[in-house]
Amino acid sequence: MNTLPTPCPRPPTTVQLPRPEALALRWNRQPLPPPQAVQTLEFRAGETALLEVEQGRVWVTCDGLLEDYFLQAGQRLSFTGPVRLRVSAEGQRPALLNWALHRAQPGASRPAAVPATGGMQLRAA
Repeated sequence: MNTLPTPCPRPPTTVQLPRPEALALRWNRQPLPPPQAVQTLEFRAGETALLEVEQGRVWVTCDGLLEDYFLQAGQRLSFTGPVRLRVSAEGQRPALLNWALHRAQPGASRPAAVPATGGMQLRAA
């Protein structure tokens, strides 16, 4: 039984996307120094969160999902909103996370995505 006030989000999609600068989206660079607290990213219904690790190793968890995701440089995920993501550097080295928000337009599709060939490391929360 789901006791959350909102429906559980769908699990993320591992995607192979063009380099961040190649998409017609506004990409944000999020430095994640290791001693810094966990940072929160929130996305609403109708929005897709696109994440790519540029440097280091990043821990990502999504409220309502049991899994934690550990991404290394070059690995990518996308989450369909509404979602609240919590991110931080994993380990003692800084990390750099690139993220973009894609808003669905009526009749438009999401950015083209093809399953990534690299493995995604998962660990239960």
